[in-house]
Amino acid sequence: MAAESASASPHPRAARLLDFAQLLCGVLALGLFVLVLGWPLSEILREEVARSTRLILALFIAQEAARFALAPRRSAYLRTRRLEAFLALLASLELLFGATLVTRLQEMGTGIAPTTIALLWLGSTQLTLLFALALRTMRDNRWLSTRSLSPGLVFIISFAGLILVGTLLLQTPHATRAPGLSWTDALFLATSAVCVTGLTPVDISETLTAHGQWVLLGLFQIGGLGVMTLTYFFAYFVAGGVSLRNRIGLQDLLSEENLVNIGAVLGLIVAFTVVVELTGALLIHRALLDSPSAPGNLAFFSLFHAVSAFCNAGFSTLPDGLADPSVSVHGGFLGVMMVLIVLGGLGFPVVTNLWQFLSAKVRRLLGLRLAAPPRLTAHSRVVLISTAVLLVGGATLIWLTEFVAGGGRAQVAAGSPWLTALFHSVTARTAGFNVTPTDALLPATTVIIMFLMFVGGSPASTAGGIKTSTLAIAFLSVRRVLLGRADIEAFGRRFAPELADRALSILITALGFITLVSIALCALHPELPPESLVFETVSAVGTVGLSRGVTAELGDPAKLVLVIAMLIGRVGVLAFLVSFFPRREPPVLRLPETTIVLS
Repeated sequence: MAAESASASPHPRAARLLDFAQLLCGVLALGLFVLVLGWPLSEILREEVARSTRLILALFIAQEAARFALAPRRSAYLRTRRLEAFLALLASLELLFGATLVTRLQEMGTGIAPTTIALLWLGSTQLTLLFALALRTMRDNRWLSTRSLSPGLVFIISFAGLILVGTLLLQTPHATRAPGLSWTDALFLATSAVCVTGLTPVDISETLTAHGQWVLLGLFQIGGLGVMTLTYFFAYFVAGGVSLRNRIGLQDLLSEENLVNIGAVLGLIVAFTVVVELTGALLIHRALLDSPSAPGNLAFFSLFHAVSAFCNAGFSTLPDGLADPSVSVHGGFLGVMMVLIVLGGLGFPVVTNLWQFLSAKVRRLLGLRLAAPPRLTAHSRVVLISTAVLLVGGATLIWLTEFVAGGGRAQVAAGSPWLTALFHSVTARTAGFNVTPTDALLPATTVIIMFLMFVGGSPASTAGGIKTSTLAIAFLSVRRVLLGRADIEAFGRRFAPELADRALSILITALGFITLVSIALCALHPELPPESLVFETVSAVGTVGLSRGVTAELGDPAKLVLVIAMLIGRVGVLAFLVSFFPRREPPVLRLPETTIVLS
C-alpha cells in the first residue's frame, strides 16, 4: 500500500503547491459554507457566493487534474485515489451543469422555494470540497508526518478545529433566537458539545433555533465518536486505506493491538453507534408516543436524546432537562436512556471484544468449528466488573443517603426512589442528565456523585473521567501492597508494573488539575458557594455536565477557564501533557538506588 501510494504521487515540490491549492479551496469553502448555512442571503449576495463557488470549484478541479497529470503511474493513482477522482468528477459536473440544474428545478414546481434550491446547491458544493480536503489531509497527512506530531496532539488539534467551526456555526443568525449568543457563550457551548460535556450557560430550548439544535446534535455526535475516528472510517471504507503511520496512530487511539484488525474495528464502531442510536431513538419515540404530555416534534426529540445519551453528552431540549414532568414520570423512557448511557461508556475495545466473544458462542452453538475461539480479555473483564460495581454501589449509596437517611427530600422519578438513585448513579458517570435538581441534593449525595463524575466511563469510549480501568488498577495495586504480593494480579493474569505507575500518574494529574481549576474559579467568583464551584470543576474536567446552577452566573474569564478544563478533560489530563513531551530513549546507565521514609 505504501509503495503503491508513493509511486502514484507527483513530485514533492509540486505536491506541496497542490496541497496548498487544495487547502486554500478548503478554507474558502468552509467560509462560504458557514455563510450559506448561517445567514439569510440577499439576491445580490447569493449571486456573489455562487460566482465564488464556481471559482473555487475550478481551482479544485485544476489541482486534481494536475495531480493526475504529474503522477508517475496514473493507473496506480486512480486505484489509490478513487474517491478523490470521483469528487473531482462531481465538482466538474457541478461547475458545468449546476446552474442549469438549479434553474430547471426552480421551473419544475417542486414545492421548494427557488432560494432554498439555490442554497442547497451551494451548501452541497461546499461540502464536496470540505470532504475532499478532510479525506486527503487525514489519509496522506504529509504535513503532520514531517513534524512527527503525536496521535494525542493530532487528536487535540482536530477537536480544537471542530470547536472553532462549531463556534462559528452557533454565532450565525439562523442558529439562535434574539438576542443570540455572545462569542464567549458560543465558544463555551461548542466546546461543551464537542467534548460531550453538557454544561451550558444558556437554555438551549429558548436560545437555539431548530437549526441551532441540529448543529449542536452534529457537534456532540462527531465529538463523541472522535473526529479522527470518523475521518479514518471514510478513508478506509470509501477511499481504500490510510498510510502506515496513520494506522499506527489510530492503533493507539482505538486501543487495538492488532494493526490488521483496525479496518474491521472501525467498521464495527460506526455500525454499532448507528444501530444503537437509531434503536434508542425508536424506543424513546415509542415510550413517549401515547403520552398526553409528550414533547413537541417527538421524532427530533427522540433522535436528539438518543444520540446525546449514547455520546454521554447530557444535552436536552427541555428547559429543566429530564427533570421536566413531561418525561420524568416515564420509567420506560428513563430505562432506555440509562441503557444508552452505559453502552456508550463501555468503550469500543470492550464492545469489539464482546461482539467477537458472543459471535463465537453463537457459531459454536450452530456447530461451526473455530480454531481459536476468542475470549473476554482482561481489559473487558476489568471494565465490565468495575462498571457493575460502580453502578450498583453508587445507586445503593445514593438511595441510602438521599432517601433513607435523608428522608426522601429529592424529587422522585417515575414514582420510584430506587429508579431515581440508579439513574443518578448511571448519569453521574459523565452523561450529565438529571431527573432531580442537582443543587437540591443532600451534601452526602453530592459527594458520591462527585466521586462517580471523577471516575467516569471506560477507555476509548464516549465518556470522560479518569476511567474505570484506572480506578481498578489503583485498587489492585493497593491490594497487592496489603497482601504483600510482588505483582498486580487478577483473572489469572499478571499486569505490568508500568500500569500502576500510569494509574498513579493519571490520579495525581487529574486531582492536581481539578485543584487548579477550582482555585481559579473561586478566585474569580468569591461570591459564589465554593462547593458549587468545585462541583462545576469536577463536572467540566470529567466531561459530565451536571451543574448546581452556577454556570449561567459565571463571567467570561471563568467560562474560558472551564472551556480549557473541558477540552483537557476530554483528552485526559495526563494524555494532554504527554502530547507535548516527545518520548526519549531510556538512558544506558542508571543512577544508584536510594530510599526515603513514606510513613
